[in-house]
Amino acid sequence: MSEVKLVARTLDLFECYADKGEPLSLTELSQGLQAPMSSTLALVRTLVGRGYLYQTRKRTYYPTKKLMGICTSIDMQDPVLDILRPYLVRLRDKSRETAVLGTREDLRVLYLDVEPSSHPIRYTAQAGETRGLHSNSLGKALLSALEEKELQDVLGRLKLTALTDKTLSSPSALRADLTLSRQRGWSANISESVPDLAAVAAPFCLAGKWYALSIVGPIVRMQDAWDQHVKVLTGVMKDIAQDQAVENM
Repeated sequence: MSEVKLVARTLDLFECYADKGEPLSLTELSQGLQAPMSSTLALVRTLVGRGYLYQTRKRTYYPTKKLMGICTSIDMQDPVLDILRPYLVRLRDKSRETAVLGTREDLRVLYLDVEPSSHPIRYTAQAGETRGLHSNSLGKALLSALEEKELQDVLGRLKLTALTDKTLSSPSALRADLTLSRQRGWSANISESVPDLAAVAAPFCLAGKWYALSIVGPIVRMQDAWDQHVKVLTGVMKDIAQDQAVENM
């Protein structure tokens, strides 16, 4: 997918601030964005003029709270997350592991929301991150929900890159896994994307679009409670189906 260069550079600027966590000079921003000083200056002046950045006394720049206010307002009015966040929290609380909500955007899984575990050692991710479909429990759950024609199209374009020695990197192995996922109602990822992580996920449809929820954590802790995690996940899936059936009556 092609990027609009100016939009990508603007997003990179805010991600640079999130990474550095401090005011940055024009030179530091130019280096961080790998952009010419003139282009960086024009971008910064525009953002200052729109109230998204301000200049400190040390001639550095830092974001104002304007973007956070806009993002908070958007998040509070998200029609999907407004419905699904309670289930995500329920999944996290009952499993005590990190819970993730995702959907498919062409050949990637897009994380829509994440509720982190309270354990000191836990899986961490951010909303907006993407993962490969074939090596992610959410991705495999979403693939398992596709009709055959669409699945053939997606698999025909999907690069089955091996991230670990457990990654399903052949079409036949992935298809066999998807068949099993359909039969049991959930998908697994055991060391397929990261060696020391495991996850279980299940798909569901809301207003004509497919989503999936997953429980993710360190592999030893996940495997010790695997049957319980499957039970918790399938229970939340039933809750979603029942609540939506009542909503649609």
